[in-house]
Amino acid sequence: MSISINNVYQKVLAIANKEQRGYITPQEFNLFADQAQKEIFEQYFYDINQFNRVPGNQTEFSDQLYMLEEKIASFRVNNVSMLSTTELLTRSTFEAGVYTGWTDETGNNTAPAVFAEALNGWITSLRLINDGEDDDPSVYQDITLSTSKKYRLKVKVSYAKEAPQEGESGTDSVGLTMSITPTGTDGFLDGRVLIFFMAETGGEYFLDIEPIDTVAGNQSTATYRVQVGLDENINDNTVIHFSEISLKEVDNTTLATDIYRLGEVLYTHSGSTYPTAVQEVSTSELTNYNLSPLAKPTYSNPIYVRSSDTSISIYPNTLNGDIKYNYVKIPNNPKWTYNVVLGKAVYNASATDAKDFELHASEENNLVYKILQLAGVSMRDAEIAQAGSNKEIQEVQQQKS
Repeated sequence: MSISINNVYQKVLAIANKEQRGYITPQEFNLFADQAQKEIFEQYFYDINQFNRVPGNQTEFSDQLYMLEEKIASFRVNNVSMLSTTELLTRSTFEAGVYTGWTDETGNNTAPAVFAEALNGWITSLRLINDGEDDDPSVYQDITLSTSKKYRLKVKVSYAKEAPQEGESGTDSVGLTMSITPTGTDGFLDGRVLIFFMAETGGEYFLDIEPIDTVAGNQSTATYRVQVGLDENINDNTVIHFSEISLKEVDNTTLATDIYRLGEVLYTHSGSTYPTAVQEVSTSELTNYNLSPLAKPTYSNPIYVRSSDTSISIYPNTLNGDIKYNYVKIPNNPKWTYNVVLGKAVYNASATDAKDFELHASEENNLVYKILQLAGVSMRDAEIAQAGSNKEIQEVQQQKS
């Protein structure tokens, strides 16, 4: 459960007594809020190290390690494939207000259109609706893919609503189809991959593909049709909005850009049921491993080197299987958004860039105290800074006593 940024802002203003101490502007508050959240989040990892040194207790709801793990849980991301950062489709998002590059396959249904409206949370998205007689309205792109690589097609749904039939209420899940098909062929035996999802507002859906050469049997590339749309069995006037339609290579090298701490890297060999942990080694150790007849990396004992913040190199580099990783992500920057009404900033929760704190609900007091400290320093008001500091010290002593 996230923490309302507006609740924190109002508490900070009330405690700071803005009429006498100075006004904390929204811009200042957002800077302080980001700094406070990062400090609290970073402290989790030092606290885990500290509490690992002392015995816990048998009451899970008051065990410090248990509580810290619970606070970090919402930031954990598991079983992630390593995707290249290079987008392969002509247009994967629709901020420009157009869907250039996509071919309309809606038939006599309303043509695809780009909207940012209340239904889709004001996220600029591509809308499809089946309001004509033709089945399964969709859009597609043709693209040349390598037959020696893997790819992932991903869609993000910003709004989905199946229209009601007579005497029924509409549902919040919609039949979505995603397919990747070699052009000039038909049928599943010719390399077509088709998948069906019951899509919901805010959902993300994936389709993985390993292209094959369906023409001569010895070609390094093949042209495929990437197609997404509504299933033909849905009710009339059902609507779906796509905020993203993306195709990227699974390169087993590139890590997510929002990694804060990298966890396990796991390799599942083709035909195996259970994954093998890939051991991390330093660059200096890599040479020794490769030269050692006993420790040399193999399919059953792979290793990796951290190449950069967002990439790793895995050995042996001929692994034939599935590689995934777990990590703890960076918290999103909180933002208090507003409209100016009669010269005053009034909270606007519906703004597209509004962001609550992602920290655990139990951290609301700590956020208020830390922001007060930062605000007091900024305004050169020792009383405000001291008030925030005293409250924080009391909170920490209570937690560690």
